[in-house]
Amino acid sequence: MPKNSRYRRFGAFVGSGPAMKRLYDTVSRAAKVDLPVLIVGETGTGKELVAQEIHARSSRKKGPFIPVNMGAVSRELVASELFGHVKGAFTGATEKKPGCFEEADNGILFLDEITTMDEDIQVTLLRVLETKQYRPVGSARGCASNARVIAATNEDLRTAVEAGTFREDLMHRLQVLQIVLPALRDNRGDIPMLAEHFLDEFANEYGLPVGGLSPETLRILQAYDWPGNNRELRNVIAQAAVNAESTPIQPEHLPERITQTSATTTGSHSAPPDPEETSSAFDTDKPGHNGVSLPLVIPLEDVERTYITHALQHCSNNKTETAKRLGISRKALYDKLNRWGLS
Repeated sequence: MPKNSRYRRFGAFVGSGPAMKRLYDTVSRAAKVDLPVLIVGETGTGKELVAQEIHARSSRKKGPFIPVNMGAVSRELVASELFGHVKGAFTGATEKKPGCFEEADNGILFLDEITTMDEDIQVTLLRVLETKQYRPVGSARGCASNARVIAATNEDLRTAVEAGTFREDLMHRLQVLQIVLPALRDNRGDIPMLAEHFLDEFANEYGLPVGGLSPETLRILQAYDWPGNNRELRNVIAQAAVNAESTPIQPEHLPERITQTSATTTGSHSAPPDPEETSSAFDTDKPGHNGVSLPLVIPLEDVERTYITHALQHCSNNKTETAKRLGISRKALYDKLNRWGLS
Protein backbone atom coordinates (compact mmCIF):
# COMPACT_ATOMS: atom_id res chain seq x y z
CA MET A 1 0.00 0.00 0.00
CA PRO A 2 1.46 3.42 -0.93
CA LYS A 3 2.51 5.44 2.10
CA ASN A 4 -0.03 8.21 1.60
CA SER A 5 -2.96 6.10 0.37
CA ARG A 6 -4.82 6.74 3.64
CA TYR A 7 -5.17 10.41 2.68
CA ARG A 8 -7.89 11.91 0.57
CA ARG A 9 -5.67 13.83 -1.85
CA PHE A 10 -6.53 16.53 -4.36
CA GLY A 11 -3.30 17.84 -5.81
CA ALA A 12 -1.43 19.42 -2.91
CA PHE A 13 -4.55 19.40 -0.70
CA VAL A 14 -5.36 16.80 1.94
CA GLY A 15 -8.77 16.34 3.53
CA SER A 16 -12.04 14.47 3.20
CA GLY A 17 -14.48 16.62 5.17
CA PRO A 18 -17.57 18.17 3.57
CA ALA A 19 -15.91 21.60 3.26
CA MET A 20 -12.91 20.14 1.43
CA LYS A 21 -15.06 18.05 -0.88
CA ARG A 22 -16.97 21.19 -1.87
CA LEU A 23 -13.65 22.95 -2.45
CA TYR A 24 -12.40 20.15 -4.72
CA ASP A 25 -15.58 20.28 -6.79
CA THR A 26 -15.39 24.06 -7.13
CA VAL A 27 -11.72 24.01 -8.16
CA SER A 28 -12.43 21.31 -10.76
CA ARG A 29 -15.20 23.41 -12.28
CA ALA A 30 -13.08 26.56 -12.26
CA ALA A 31 -10.30 24.74 -14.12
CA LYS A 32 -12.64 23.93 -17.01
CA VAL A 33 -13.66 27.50 -17.85
CA ASP A 34 -11.23 30.23 -18.89
CA LEU A 35 -12.61 33.03 -16.71
CA PRO A 36 -11.19 35.24 -13.93
CA VAL A 37 -11.30 33.72 -10.43
CA LEU A 38 -11.35 35.36 -7.01
CA ILE A 39 -10.04 33.24 -4.13
CA VAL A 40 -11.09 34.38 -0.65
CA GLY A 41 -9.62 32.91 2.50
CA GLU A 42 -7.84 33.67 5.74
CA THR A 43 -4.07 33.75 5.96
CA GLY A 44 -2.61 30.26 5.77
CA THR A 45 -5.57 28.51 4.09
CA GLY A 46 -3.72 27.85 0.82
CA LYS A 47 -4.94 30.45 -1.66
CA GLU A 48 -1.89 30.13 -3.92
CA LEU A 49 -2.18 26.33 -3.82
CA VAL A 50 -5.73 26.65 -5.15
CA ALA A 51 -4.51 28.88 -7.99
CA GLN A 52 -1.76 26.37 -8.82
CA GLU A 53 -4.27 23.53 -8.82
CA ILE A 54 -6.56 25.40 -11.23
CA HIS A 55 -3.54 25.98 -13.47
CA ALA A 56 -2.50 22.31 -13.35
CA ARG A 57 -6.00 21.11 -14.29
CA SER A 58 -6.74 23.74 -16.94
CA SER A 59 -6.06 23.97 -20.67
CA ARG A 60 -3.26 26.42 -19.77
CA LYS A 61 -1.25 23.87 -17.77
CA LYS A 62 1.62 23.98 -20.28
CA GLY A 63 1.78 27.77 -19.99
CA PRO A 64 3.48 29.74 -17.20
CA PHE A 65 2.16 30.29 -13.70
CA ILE A 66 3.31 33.71 -12.46
CA PRO A 67 2.54 34.60 -8.81
CA VAL A 68 2.72 38.20 -7.58
CA ASN A 69 2.19 39.32 -3.99
CA MET A 70 0.80 42.81 -4.51
CA GLY A 71 1.34 43.66 -0.85
CA ALA A 72 5.08 43.14 -1.24
CA VAL A 73 5.48 45.50 -4.22
CA SER A 74 6.04 49.20 -3.51
CA ARG A 75 3.45 51.59 -4.92
CA GLU A 76 6.05 53.23 -7.16
CA LEU A 77 6.92 49.94 -8.88
CA VAL A 78 3.52 48.23 -9.18
CA ALA A 79 2.91 49.40 -12.76
CA SER A 80 6.40 48.33 -13.82
CA GLU A 81 6.00 44.97 -12.08
CA LEU A 82 2.70 44.22 -13.81
CA PHE A 83 3.19 45.81 -17.22
CA GLY A 84 6.95 46.17 -17.59
CA HIS A 85 8.86 49.25 -18.69
CA VAL A 86 11.11 50.45 -21.49
CA LYS A 87 14.67 51.65 -21.09
CA GLY A 88 14.79 55.17 -19.66
CA ALA A 89 11.16 55.14 -18.49
CA PHE A 90 12.25 56.39 -15.05
CA THR A 91 15.36 56.84 -12.97
CA GLY A 92 17.04 53.48 -12.66
CA ALA A 93 15.35 51.95 -15.71
CA THR A 94 18.63 51.10 -17.43
CA GLU A 95 17.14 48.41 -19.64
CA LYS A 96 13.84 47.10 -20.91
CA LYS A 97 12.00 44.89 -18.43
CA PRO A 98 9.06 42.59 -19.23
CA GLY A 99 6.10 42.74 -16.85
CA CYS A 100 4.10 39.93 -15.30
CA PHE A 101 1.33 40.17 -17.92
CA GLU A 102 3.92 39.51 -20.63
CA GLU A 103 5.51 36.67 -18.65
CA ALA A 104 2.12 35.07 -17.98
CA ASP A 105 0.97 35.19 -21.62
CA ASN A 106 -1.06 32.03 -22.42
CA GLY A 107 -0.74 31.04 -18.77
CA ILE A 108 -2.04 32.23 -15.41
CA LEU A 109 -1.20 35.40 -13.49
CA PHE A 110 -1.91 35.03 -9.78
CA LEU A 111 -2.39 38.35 -7.96
CA ASP A 112 -2.37 37.93 -4.18
CA GLU A 113 -3.38 40.64 -1.65
CA ILE A 114 -5.23 42.59 -4.32
CA THR A 115 -6.78 45.00 -1.82
CA THR A 116 -3.35 46.64 -1.38
CA MET A 117 -3.49 48.10 -4.92
CA ASP A 118 -4.06 51.84 -5.14
CA GLU A 119 -6.90 53.23 -7.26
CA ASP A 120 -4.79 54.12 -10.30
CA ILE A 121 -3.59 50.54 -10.66
CA GLN A 122 -7.11 49.26 -10.08
CA VAL A 123 -8.36 51.37 -13.00
CA THR A 124 -5.55 50.12 -15.25
CA LEU A 125 -6.07 46.50 -14.23
CA LEU A 126 -9.79 46.76 -14.96
CA ARG A 127 -9.04 47.98 -18.48
CA VAL A 128 -6.51 45.20 -19.08
CA LEU A 129 -9.04 42.59 -17.96
CA GLU A 130 -11.63 44.00 -20.34
CA THR A 131 -9.41 44.55 -23.39
CA LYS A 132 -6.40 42.21 -22.80
CA GLN A 133 -4.29 45.22 -23.83
CA TYR A 134 -1.71 47.03 -21.70
CA ARG A 135 1.07 49.55 -22.15
CA PRO A 136 4.53 49.19 -20.56
CA VAL A 137 5.65 52.16 -18.48
CA GLY A 138 7.28 54.75 -20.75
CA SER A 139 6.14 53.09 -23.98
CA ALA A 140 3.95 54.67 -26.64
CA ARG A 141 2.87 51.29 -27.96
CA GLY A 142 0.33 48.92 -26.52
CA CYS A 143 0.84 45.19 -26.03
CA ALA A 144 -1.51 42.22 -25.84
CA SER A 145 -1.61 39.51 -23.19
CA ASN A 146 -3.63 36.32 -23.11
CA ALA A 147 -3.00 35.77 -19.40
CA ARG A 148 -5.82 34.43 -17.25
CA VAL A 149 -6.01 36.37 -13.99
CA ILE A 150 -6.66 34.67 -10.65
CA ALA A 151 -6.83 37.09 -7.72
CA ALA A 152 -6.81 36.40 -3.99
CA THR A 153 -7.58 38.27 -0.80
CA ASN A 154 -8.03 37.62 2.92
CA GLU A 155 -10.44 40.56 3.15
CA ASP A 156 -14.11 41.00 2.37
CA LEU A 157 -14.08 42.87 -0.95
CA ARG A 158 -17.61 44.15 -0.42
CA THR A 159 -16.45 45.80 2.82
CA ALA A 160 -13.47 47.32 0.98
CA VAL A 161 -15.83 48.64 -1.70
CA GLU A 162 -18.09 50.21 0.92
CA ALA A 163 -15.03 51.75 2.59
CA GLY A 164 -14.04 53.32 -0.75
CA THR A 165 -10.71 51.51 -1.00
CA PHE A 166 -11.63 49.08 -3.79
CA ARG A 167 -13.52 49.66 -7.04
CA GLU A 168 -16.86 47.90 -7.29
CA ASP A 169 -16.53 47.37 -11.06
CA LEU A 170 -13.15 45.69 -10.58
CA MET A 171 -14.60 43.48 -7.85
CA HIS A 172 -17.32 42.26 -10.21
CA ARG A 173 -14.76 41.70 -12.98
CA LEU A 174 -12.50 39.63 -10.75
CA GLN A 175 -15.14 37.50 -9.04
CA VAL A 176 -16.74 36.04 -12.13
CA LEU A 177 -15.95 32.82 -10.29
CA GLN A 178 -15.39 32.92 -6.54
CA ILE A 179 -13.79 30.27 -4.35
CA VAL A 180 -14.05 30.62 -0.56
CA LEU A 181 -11.53 28.56 1.40
CA PRO A 182 -12.63 27.08 4.75
CA ALA A 183 -10.76 28.06 7.89
CA LEU A 184 -9.13 25.14 9.67
CA ARG A 185 -11.25 25.70 12.80
CA ASP A 186 -14.31 25.05 10.61
CA ASN A 187 -12.75 21.84 9.30
CA ARG A 188 -11.53 20.22 12.53
CA GLY A 189 -12.37 16.69 11.38
CA ASP A 190 -9.48 16.81 8.91
CA ILE A 191 -6.86 17.95 11.46
CA PRO A 192 -5.66 14.38 12.33
CA MET A 193 -5.28 13.56 8.63
CA LEU A 194 -3.42 16.81 7.96
CA ALA A 195 -1.13 16.33 10.95
CA GLU A 196 -0.21 12.80 9.84
CA HIS A 197 0.36 14.09 6.30
CA PHE A 198 2.75 16.78 7.55
CA LEU A 199 4.59 14.20 9.66
CA ASP A 200 5.08 11.97 6.62
CA GLU A 201 6.21 15.01 4.63
CA PHE A 202 8.89 15.88 7.18
CA ALA A 203 10.00 12.25 7.38
CA ASN A 204 10.42 12.09 3.60
CA GLU A 205 12.03 15.50 3.10
CA TYR A 206 14.19 15.87 6.21
CA GLY A 207 14.64 12.33 7.45
CA LEU A 208 12.91 13.02 10.76
CA PRO A 209 12.19 9.69 12.53
CA VAL A 210 8.62 10.44 13.52
CA GLY A 211 6.46 8.12 15.61
CA GLY A 212 2.94 9.42 15.09
CA LEU A 213 0.74 11.42 17.46
CA SER A 214 -0.75 10.38 20.77
CA PRO A 215 -4.56 10.49 21.22
CA GLU A 216 -4.22 13.35 23.74
CA THR A 217 -2.10 15.32 21.26
CA LEU A 218 -4.75 14.90 18.58
CA ARG A 219 -7.44 16.06 21.02
CA ILE A 220 -5.46 19.20 21.80
CA LEU A 221 -4.82 19.91 18.11
CA GLN A 222 -8.53 19.63 17.35
CA ALA A 223 -9.48 21.91 20.26
CA TYR A 224 -7.20 24.76 19.16
CA ASP A 225 -8.66 27.47 16.89
CA TRP A 226 -5.68 27.79 14.47
CA PRO A 227 -5.70 31.51 13.56
CA GLY A 228 -2.85 30.74 11.16
CA ASN A 229 -4.79 27.82 9.63
CA ASN A 230 -2.96 25.06 7.72
CA ARG A 231 0.32 26.98 7.63
CA GLU A 232 0.33 27.29 11.42
CA LEU A 233 -0.53 23.59 11.85
CA ARG A 234 2.33 22.60 9.56
CA ASN A 235 4.81 24.73 11.53
CA VAL A 236 3.57 23.34 14.85
CA ILE A 237 3.91 19.74 13.63
CA ALA A 238 7.43 20.47 12.38
CA GLN A 239 8.45 21.86 15.78
CA ALA A 240 6.81 18.99 17.65
CA ALA A 241 8.44 16.37 15.40
CA VAL A 242 11.87 17.78 16.18
CA ASN A 243 11.12 17.83 19.91
CA ALA A 244 9.69 14.30 19.95
CA GLU A 245 12.43 12.71 17.83
CA SER A 246 11.23 9.16 17.14
CA THR A 247 8.62 8.84 19.89
CA PRO A 248 4.91 9.60 19.38
CA ILE A 249 4.26 13.31 19.71
CA GLN A 250 2.93 14.08 23.19
CA PRO A 251 1.30 17.30 24.48
CA GLU A 252 4.60 18.41 26.04
CA HIS A 253 6.17 18.45 22.58
CA LEU A 254 3.67 21.09 21.39
CA PRO A 255 4.18 24.86 21.75
CA GLU A 256 2.81 26.21 25.03
CA ARG A 257 0.28 28.47 23.32
CA ILE A 258 -1.42 25.37 21.83
CA THR A 259 -1.70 23.38 25.05
CA GLN A 260 -2.70 26.36 27.21
CA THR A 261 -5.37 27.57 24.81
CA SER A 262 -6.74 24.05 24.54
CA ALA A 263 -6.87 23.71 28.34
CA THR A 264 -8.72 27.03 28.65
CA THR A 265 -11.31 26.25 26.00
CA THR A 266 -12.02 22.80 27.46
CA GLY A 267 -12.71 24.16 30.96
CA SER A 268 -9.34 23.47 32.59
CA HIS A 269 -8.18 25.67 35.47
CA SER A 270 -4.72 26.01 33.95
CA ALA A 271 -3.31 29.50 33.76
CA PRO A 272 -4.27 31.40 30.62
CA PRO A 273 -1.58 31.85 27.96
CA ASP A 274 0.86 34.70 28.43
CA PRO A 275 -0.01 37.44 25.89
CA GLU A 276 3.69 37.87 25.18
CA GLU A 277 4.10 34.21 24.25
CA THR A 278 1.12 33.63 22.00
CA SER A 279 -0.78 35.16 19.13
CA SER A 280 -4.44 35.31 20.17
CA ALA A 281 -7.12 33.25 18.47
CA PHE A 282 -10.63 34.60 18.12
CA ASP A 283 -13.10 32.87 20.35
CA THR A 284 -16.77 33.60 20.91
CA ASP A 285 -18.88 33.35 24.02
CA LYS A 286 -16.24 31.38 25.95
CA PRO A 287 -15.46 32.77 29.43
CA GLY A 288 -11.91 32.84 30.67
CA HIS A 289 -10.30 33.06 27.26
CA ASN A 290 -7.37 35.41 27.02
CA GLY A 291 -7.90 36.23 23.35
CA VAL A 292 -10.30 38.65 21.68
CA SER A 293 -13.96 38.26 22.67
CA LEU A 294 -16.31 39.00 19.80
CA PRO A 295 -20.03 38.54 19.18
CA LEU A 296 -21.07 35.71 16.93
CA VAL A 297 -22.08 38.06 14.09
CA ILE A 298 -19.77 40.94 13.20
CA PRO A 299 -18.61 42.52 9.90
CA LEU A 300 -15.37 40.94 8.62
CA GLU A 301 -13.69 44.35 8.46
CA ASP A 302 -14.34 44.88 12.19
CA VAL A 303 -13.00 41.41 13.00
CA GLU A 304 -9.79 42.09 11.13
CA ARG A 305 -9.32 45.53 12.66
CA THR A 306 -9.83 44.15 16.18
CA TYR A 307 -7.48 41.23 15.55
CA ILE A 308 -4.70 43.41 14.11
CA THR A 309 -5.05 45.98 16.90
CA HIS A 310 -4.74 43.22 19.48
CA ALA A 311 -1.74 41.76 17.65
CA LEU A 312 -0.03 45.17 17.69
CA GLN A 313 -0.54 45.39 21.44
CA HIS A 314 1.01 41.96 21.94
CA CYS A 315 3.99 42.98 19.81
CA SER A 316 4.46 46.29 21.68
CA ASN A 317 3.47 48.16 18.51
CA ASN A 318 6.36 46.60 16.56
CA LYS A 319 4.83 46.60 13.09
CA THR A 320 7.51 44.43 11.51
CA GLU A 321 6.99 41.69 14.10
CA THR A 322 3.20 42.09 13.92
CA ALA A 323 3.19 41.67 10.14
CA LYS A 324 5.42 38.61 10.48
CA ARG A 325 3.12 36.97 13.02
CA LEU A 326 0.04 37.75 10.94
CA GLY A 327 1.63 36.33 7.81
CA ILE A 328 1.26 39.51 5.75
CA SER A 329 3.73 42.02 4.35
CA ARG A 330 4.61 45.13 6.34
CA LYS A 331 3.27 47.26 3.48
CA ALA A 332 -0.08 45.47 3.66
CA LEU A 333 -0.20 46.11 7.41
CA TYR A 334 0.56 49.82 6.96
CA ASP A 335 -2.12 50.09 4.25
CA LYS A 336 -4.72 48.59 6.58
CA LEU A 337 -3.71 50.84 9.48
CA ASN A 338 -3.84 53.91 7.25
CA ARG A 339 -7.28 52.93 6.00
CA TRP A 340 -8.55 52.60 9.56
CA GLY A 341 -6.81 55.78 10.75
CA LEU A 342 -4.58 53.80 13.11
CA SER A 343 -1.18 54.63 11.62
